[in-house]
Amino acid sequence: MKTLAINSRVELVGPKPSALNLKAYSLQPMAAASRFGRYKPESSHEVRNPITKTKTLIEELRHRRDMLMSIDPEKVKTVVEVYKDLTVFEVLHLARQEGRILVPNFVHDRILTETTDLEDLKQIYVARTGTLAIYEAPDKPFETEVVFSWKHDWVIYSASFKVPQQFQGKRNRALIMNYPDFEILDLGNNKFEIVSVDERSVHQIEHFPKKSGWYKPDEEFRIPRGKQVKESKEARHLWRTKGTYVGLLHRDAANWGNDWRRYVYAVGQLSPTPGVVLF
Repeated sequence: MKTLAINSRVELVGPKPSALNLKAYSLQPMAAASRFGRYKPESSHEVRNPITKTKTLIEELRHRRDMLMSIDPEKVKTVVEVYKDLTVFEVLHLARQEGRILVPNFVHDRILTETTDLEDLKQIYVARTGTLAIYEAPDKPFETEVVFSWKHDWVIYSASFKVPQQFQGKRNRALIMNYPDFEILDLGNNKFEIVSVDERSVHQIEHFPKKSGWYKPDEEFRIPRGKQVKESKEARHLWRTKGTYVGLLHRDAANWGNDWRRYVYAVGQLSPTPGVVLF
């Protein structure tokens, strides 16, 4: 396993991709045809190095994410793949190894609400998004750390996040990060830590709802916020826990009638995951 560059004291969770027995469900992914293989190579010549620095991996992944968010949602459906039956930890390892993007909630929301024919995407939804949400119980202020625990196969797991100082003491807010602005580190003994690549990449959703229901979403992340409203095409239905949560937002198309496209789930465990969509 590779050690994370941002922190050498722990290792990224998950086996190597070759050991995962991955099954990708491709939706007409972009081809990378070698059009120039028939030409013989030219001799190389020394050139001056560019003044600007080469992009780091994080900068490159952010660029791909921003590009994906700007693409027409009909076209997005042709350039993504869904991986099922992997833990979140394995998915993050795969994304890092292959330079892929976990599709953020904003893009999922556009596909679900701005396209018409979703027959070819039924395999994707149910799926975790690449948007991480962290919140406390209603009216409880953020302290120095948020810890979320869950049980899977009779084993207790926990995920923690150290709250940046500027958010400590704040109430009824959700802290949001889009991949690749976060990583999940294995601390041992079934304990995990969420770390931000850069504190400036941690965003907040003010007036995060205290209970599940219909709300208007914010424009940047398409996450419900503010006062409760009546169901409408412009509103989103939030499912949240009654207490603390640390995990990926989830979009679910299963058996919810015509309004399922507008349900945003801020609940569930980090492991296992029903599927994650990668770009």
